[in-house]
Amino acid sequence: MQSLDWYVNRLRSMGPKEILWRVRGLVAAQADLVRIPAGLVPKLNVSGALARDAFTPGFECSPAIPVAGEVEPGARRPEWDEELMRVADKAMDDTLSYFDLDDQFLGDPVDWQRDWSSGKSIDSLKLSHLVDYRVFDSAGDCKLVWEPNRHHQLVVLARAYRVTGDRRYARKVVDVLMDWLAQNPFGYGMNWKSGLELGVRLINWVWAIDLVRDAEVFEDSEWEAVLRAVYLAMWDTQRRYSQGSSANNHLVGEVAGVLIASCYFKDFPNAGKWRDAAMKIMEHELFAQSFPDGCTREHAFGYQFFVLQFYGFCLLACERSGAPLSTAYAGRLQQMYRFMAQICADTGKQPNFGDADDGYVLDLGNRPTEQADLITVGAALVGDDELALSDTSETAWWISGERVAKGAGPAMVSKPYRDSGYYVLRSDAGASSPAVRVFFDCAELGFGAIAAHGHADCLSFSLAVQGREVLVDPGTYDYYTYPEWRNYFRSTLAHNTVEIDGQSQSELQGAFMWGHRANATLTDWVDDDAEVLVVGEHDGYAKLDDPVIHRRSLTLDKTTGAVSIIDQLLCSGSHEARVSFHVAPGYAVVAQGDAVVVSGNGSRLRLVSPDGRFEVVAAADGTRTGWISDGYHRKARGHAVFLRLMFSGNTEIRTNIEIDDAP
Repeated sequence: MQSLDWYVNRLRSMGPKEILWRVRGLVAAQADLVRIPAGLVPKLNVSGALARDAFTPGFECSPAIPVAGEVEPGARRPEWDEELMRVADKAMDDTLSYFDLDDQFLGDPVDWQRDWSSGKSIDSLKLSHLVDYRVFDSAGDCKLVWEPNRHHQLVVLARAYRVTGDRRYARKVVDVLMDWLAQNPFGYGMNWKSGLELGVRLINWVWAIDLVRDAEVFEDSEWEAVLRAVYLAMWDTQRRYSQGSSANNHLVGEVAGVLIASCYFKDFPNAGKWRDAAMKIMEHELFAQSFPDGCTREHAFGYQFFVLQFYGFCLLACERSGAPLSTAYAGRLQQMYRFMAQICADTGKQPNFGDADDGYVLDLGNRPTEQADLITVGAALVGDDELALSDTSETAWWISGERVAKGAGPAMVSKPYRDSGYYVLRSDAGASSPAVRVFFDCAELGFGAIAAHGHADCLSFSLAVQGREVLVDPGTYDYYTYPEWRNYFRSTLAHNTVEIDGQSQSELQGAFMWGHRANATLTDWVDDDAEVLVVGEHDGYAKLDDPVIHRRSLTLDKTTGAVSIIDQLLCSGSHEARVSFHVAPGYAVVAQGDAVVVSGNGSRLRLVSPDGRFEVVAAADGTRTGWISDGYHRKARGHAVFLRLMFSGNTEIRTNIEIDDAP
């Protein structure tokens, strides 16, 4: 159970409409406690057009391999087949790799309710309405439970069937489905709890079924059981779409699952009605949850990749089923891909700002860490060569049936994204100076009333040299298992900005909720031949008894790549400031007199300040500072550099970052 304060603050974040929706949801849940055990749920008659031998799908998921096992010579890269067969053969043995678990055996029989990282599982299979997924001690980490239940492995097995023509892989898809349905009756356990999880699972079911449909591995009874489960999942999801403060990526995923399934199972009762309603919501949410410049309003770039997949697969399903989404929808989707292409162009990966949980929709050969390949999918979807950051995107191949050639990519120039509040600063790489990219955050905390996936990172920045991140956002690491780590990675101290009096700019009120928020404002942006300058300020510390305004000016010299930072702290009284610089793993960090030298990967940075005192903290067991997370439940040893200063009244803190090639 959450604390009383949490419930009070959560209630304050809701409007009257959301409160009414939640009350209705509670009433419906109480009704479900009676109707589900009594079997009073919609029934599906699997006959006529829905019968196994007569079924015709509403669209074809992939045009890549028309006849299973017959792949045109040269159509696929050899490494794609090697990796596919490695992962598929593991899945044949119910062995998966996800988060911090490598080659995790899921049990014999598979235990679909278990968090295999902690070993925890719900004690008994009770109605999902009675399961509190937030209570780690009784349920484990829900994300660790849910990940295998998203059924990405079914699409891996189905792809292996299409490449090889080996029906064993197709039959394993059916075996997994039948085992899952036996252990997860409708409305019971963790795996019917979350509408988002149902949405992701529906999409994987559709793709897996479509890819193995011609293998004739379903018995009639199995086909009927699967279709009835699909129908109940669609019905259950659409009747409780997220609303209000919860209508973020969860709503997008819920609607996407119903939309894609209703396009595919076109002869289901209510399929047309559910499809039309889902299309309307998806058209609205794409614009409501993104800025015109293409950034997600959640201000969490890992989640932008997540929702891009939902939006993109919906675009395909609707187009191929003969009910296309609007040209405006396709245009905004293209802009969202262009935004990601621009901010990922230097390193091939996005700056790690905001929450990230390794979420993805379908495993078509590229995982969440392969951002260049995922952006290339945009080139296949909308025909934009600027998005073709790689020629190795297997996902793009499965979608289009053609290999995408690498394009020129976006122009490597400084660029302001004023709508969302992000700024990309780039130097001119030359024979005597390395290429430098600075990513600056002058954005709002996050989306909606609770800003669930935002971090307290106003005026933070990341810095890349020669295509490698050096000064980084440390990431996310965890949601549920380690609450102290969750709070640390969201705090101001864990970002490359200024902490005042040991407090974060914005107030944490729970794992996914914020109270008082810092408001950021851009005050200047200048991009000329010699340098590029960005200036922003925020009022997060106006909450202090003696209010402090933080204004940061960051200048990048285009010729040398040097960075100059001036932090102005405007106040009347006395305070302590701590300016943070977080260094990626793999770099040596050494204090040398009044400077700190960061070296590695062919580059060297020298941090110098006439103000305050530098402190270097290496990540160590028992401490949190210095640790860097590049994925859910994964962290590596890096360094944190702090510039400390006691000050009184209006103060400037100056930091220079000199950059050169390491000898």
